[in-house]
Amino acid sequence: MKKIIISLVLLSIIPIFAAFLINLVWDTPISLLSGIFYIILFLFNLPSGSFMSTNTDYNIKRVNPHYKAEKQDVNSLNSQSLITLAILIVLTIVSFIVYLQQIQN
Repeated sequence: MKKIIISLVLLSIIPIFAAFLINLVWDTPISLLSGIFYIILFLFNLPSGSFMSTNTDYNIKRVNPHYKAEKQDVNSLNSQSLITLAILIVLTIVSFIVYLQQIQN
């Protein structure tokens, strides 16, 4: 349980820290950069049997008609990956809301 909490905390802090470092170099908004990092992390944390892998198989099949797609395991999301995806979605929304508030002021 402690390992899960540490990984979730790191998952939420590291994009903000990376955005802060990029902000020091290029003077871009921290909230915009962290939102982009959260979107990238969300895409990397999607389960392997999701809609993106089927789209890739279709594109490969168009290029190589003899390609035989792998059998996909239909697994339901366990609670850990569901919590991770939910936290990433919430953090993405919050960072873009903060960015929009900064633009309006």
